[in-house]
Amino acid sequence: MIFDTRSNITMYGGYSPLFDLALEFLKHTNLSVLEPGKYPIQGDSVFALIQAPETAKRQERLWESHQRYIDIQYLISGNEWIGFQNTDLLTIKEPYSTERDIAFYEDNGKGFFVPLVPESFVVCFPQDAHMPLACENTPEAIKKVVIKILIP
Repeated sequence: MIFDTRSNITMYGGYSPLFDLALEFLKHTNLSVLEPGKYPIQGDSVFALIQAPETAKRQERLWESHQRYIDIQYLISGNEWIGFQNTDLLTIKEPYSTERDIAFYEDNGKGFFVPLVPESFVVCFPQDAHMPLACENTPEAIKKVVIKILIP
């Protein structure tokens, strides 16, 4: 798991060529003008999902993880809390779906949460169970981009 801001985005280059494409997209794209939807960066190997959801209280959210894709979750507007813990510490609620590249887990009341503010991001690897779209107090509408990067 990585947590940082857009000003430091180039520090994370070199993991893989596909990861570098995602970082370049974040660095050079005016995300605020993009409408919700899927934006291919390199076919199905790297793509961006612009989303405009509403956050919810932790009790209404689920832990999730992915095996085929790394997530970069970048907040464009609003405030979001995102939780993290290792998948080995959780009990499976919904087994991994290869079709959807996602598994869901029961909330064990543990983990740690970081506050995403505009221009901050997290990187979630397969072992990083994460709980996106949580709020600290009051739910609110946000805009974010989730970039999916095929694992090399």
